[in-house]
Amino acid sequence: MPRSATGRHTVRQASLALTRLVALLVVVTAFGSGFAFADGDLAKGVKIFERECALCHTIGKGEPNRFGSNLFGITQRKAATAPGYKYSQQFTAMATWIWTPDRVASFVVAPAATIPGNKMSVFQGVADSDLDDLIAYLAAQK
Repeated sequence: MPRSATGRHTVRQASLALTRLVALLVVVTAFGSGFAFADGDLAKGVKIFERECALCHTIGKGEPNRFGSNLFGITQRKAATAPGYKYSQQFTAMATWIWTPDRVASFVVAPAATIPGNKMSVFQGVADSDLDDLIAYLAAQK
């Protein structure tokens, strides 16, 4: 039975997301932790955060959670531990790491491929061209 155009589009999106995730992981493995994020532009990162993340996340210390958790200090905390935030079962079960700039980058590139069924699975991911700037901004919020 042929797939619908929507089904093919969804499969193509998932395949692209997985390809981007694998590529990022290969680069991170080859170059080590934080290889390019220090070169990110914080001013551009603010704008990317506002465009891509602020609808669901806050970033200021002590600000409330939204649909997503508050991201203040994200690159220094254990995953699934933002105070007062209710994570999906899938995220809680699989998120056993400390967030580093590299882990955040892997997740925001392809959240659905990283942890299928997490609340951020609806997000298509941050463009590769925006990644260094966004991660530099997030890492600076501590």
